[in-house]
Amino acid sequence: MQCYRLPEKITYSSVSSARFKLYTFSRCTLPLSIYVVGKVISGTKSDAVDDTGADTVDASRAYTRNSVSNNVERRVSKASKSIQEPDLKRTTSPGLMLPIFSAGLIAAAFLAYLYRHIFASKASSLIAGTSEVMSQGLQNKKLQKDAEARLNDFCDRLRNLPAVDLSAQNLGEEGTAYVVEALAFNPGCVSLDLSKNGVGKMGTSALSAVLPTSAIRNLVLNTNSVGDDGVEIMAKMLSGNSLIQNLDLGQNGIGDSGALALAEALKLNTSIKSLDLSGNGIDVNGAKALADALACNTSLKRINLSDNYIGEEGAMALAESLKANTAIEELLLKGNEIGDKGVTAICDALKAREISPLILDLGNNSISVVGADSIASMLSEKATKLTELNLYMNDISNAGAAKISEALKLCKAVRSLDLGGNNISHEGMQAIANNIKGLENLKILELGYNPLGAQGVKDIVDVAKFELKLDSLKLGWCKLGPEGACSVADLLMFNSTLTSLDLRGNELGNDGAIILGRAFKSASTFKLAELDLGYNEIKDEGACAIAQGLKGNAEAAPVDLKLNSNYITRFGQVALTEAVDLVYEMSKGKTMTIHF
Repeated sequence: MQCYRLPEKITYSSVSSARFKLYTFSRCTLPLSIYVVGKVISGTKSDAVDDTGADTVDASRAYTRNSVSNNVERRVSKASKSIQEPDLKRTTSPGLMLPIFSAGLIAAAFLAYLYRHIFASKASSLIAGTSEVMSQGLQNKKLQKDAEARLNDFCDRLRNLPAVDLSAQNLGEEGTAYVVEALAFNPGCVSLDLSKNGVGKMGTSALSAVLPTSAIRNLVLNTNSVGDDGVEIMAKMLSGNSLIQNLDLGQNGIGDSGALALAEALKLNTSIKSLDLSGNGIDVNGAKALADALACNTSLKRINLSDNYIGEEGAMALAESLKANTAIEELLLKGNEIGDKGVTAICDALKAREISPLILDLGNNSISVVGADSIASMLSEKATKLTELNLYMNDISNAGAAKISEALKLCKAVRSLDLGGNNISHEGMQAIANNIKGLENLKILELGYNPLGAQGVKDIVDVAKFELKLDSLKLGWCKLGPEGACSVADLLMFNSTLTSLDLRGNELGNDGAIILGRAFKSASTFKLAELDLGYNEIKDEGACAIAQGLKGNAEAAPVDLKLNSNYITRFGQVALTEAVDLVYEMSKGKTMTIHF
């Protein structure tokens, strides 16, 4: 809920302070100023007019010094009293009254000037500021009332929506409690997304009080700082009656104590089918507790423990539980540093089960060719129904890639394969290309961050042109160069299914851009919707070639073209912008976006 803060008000004390300063000046500083100015004038006048008055002036000065000294001492000893004004009658002779009077007039004029330009302007600004604050205060009150009215109207609508998405709305703990209170009266809401709202412990507590009596089945609380305390509150609710089937608690600062609480809830809960705990701080002890719960849980089919700290020991504990578990079909363990021993234990456990895994994510786990052997063995025996395999950012190398791709021949259901960042060169790519020819259901292929070179890209393109029906191909940072761009151009001209192509960081340069521009112009079955050419050292010449290709075949132009971090100046940008306008006109309203 947005909070409106009134500006700082101007108080009586600030006005009084200004007046007090002026009063002090008029009562203390001014008389002394008059006296001093008078003495200066009288001193110069008396020397020129009457030498006989010198003794009188000297005596007057001596007396004045004593008088001023006494006044200062009296002001120090009696701080609450005003400073006594000098007695001009006692300290001056009749001959000096005229210059002192003149000095007084000057000082009075100076005081009037100060009043008119300092105090008067200060007072007027204070009055103007006060009226402005009052006006702004009234305006803010009106805005606050309008916000409350809109919030009440929104909460009324919440009571009737079947699915509510309030992600990234900055609700905070109080706002979450307010929304949850409205949802308590909605018997038809089955999906609630509160991710990125700072729900915290208070919001989680309010939510846990409502969930047992609600119809919510899908609950997303990702990135909400729920913490261990909030999870423990929710775990108590999950231990009882609940209809929640999909629960996302990713990136919530959950540690081992929160994992222990959830583990106890999972032993009793029979409704949750999917649990996401990715991006938390779960260590070995938390992993062991969850493993014990999985051994007896028969309802959970998907668990995501990616980007935690379970390590090799935690992976082995999970492997033991998987042998007894008969429900888990989707296992996501990316970014846990489980190593070769951990992945071997997991694969051995999966082989011992009767059911085939559907999704297996083992990316970024320091797996080498040794672990790749275990994965290949499991794939060939118990992964006939596997749909997704992620081995991103490991180090299986050419030998591991060859073994895994050989095992994938039997996995006809695979739709997504991620082998990016595994130090695979053109030799490994040749083996992969030969082994995945028969995977008719393969739609997403990630091969980025591998030193494939022009030859490796040619190997995969020759297969992808006619024998695969890919929707997405990622070849970013594969060292293609202009020669590799020729192979990609062939793919664009002959493939009729590809909608997304990633060619970032391949040193294509102007030559590669010119080759791709020609491919745009001559492609007849081109259906590419997204093309990423960022970080390719393309300059204006290459940009103009791409623009010409887009103009020559508006129907084949990608909807989203990314040219970030190249060397394209204003000249090349204008050429591409003109091409976008022409594509819109020639293709009867096709909107194209270019990112520079």
